[in-house]
Amino acid sequence: MRAVIKSNLAILSQKIALLDLLVSKHGATKASAAFQKTCPIVGASIGQHYRHSMDHVELAALVASSAQDASMQQQQLGDLHYDLRVRGGTLEKDLVESRKRLSDVSDVFKSLNATIDGGKTEITTATPVTVYFNLAADDASEIGLPSTVERELGFCAHHAIHHLAMVRIICLQTVGLNEAELPEGFGRAPSTILFDKKQG
Repeated sequence: MRAVIKSNLAILSQKIALLDLLVSKHGATKASAAFQKTCPIVGASIGQHYRHSMDHVELAALVASSAQDASMQQQQLGDLHYDLRVRGGTLEKDLVESRKRLSDVSDVFKSLNATIDGGKTEITTATPVTVYFNLAADDASEIGLPSTVERELGFCAHHAIHHLAMVRIICLQTVGLNEAELPEGFGRAPSTILFDKKQG
């Protein structure tokens, strides 16, 4: 469990670092515009990718947080409906609100870490949940799949990395940042970074 918490915290930290970079480089007004600007290559903005990936990780983090109660660990914690999301709106247009959301979800993960490190409880890998997805565009019904809290936190980290890869393109092609300015490893999968290290 610690590994997926650590991974999610690292990704959230990268997201916050990028927003802080935009503000420090462009000032608050231009940074806000950059956050909302649609990249013609990707067809979306930083804000849209942040909001989408945060919808997933926030949901999973809150479910994991509810599993801190030892009596809940072997019970079905509930359902995660990843595709029931609010598109548009403040969280993909307001850089300040987006940053606050990132910070709040980071605090949830830090609380989980503190609980585990304090020996109060170990959220087990077997804590069950059911996750739902729309998997066909010609059928509105959701598909439910059995999973665990830890598995879903791993999925959310993996999912977020792919969205950060899109954000990376937006930063370099539309927002006026260069490679050296981005947080280290931003938008690159750990497997890619490890492969590159092996290549010398």
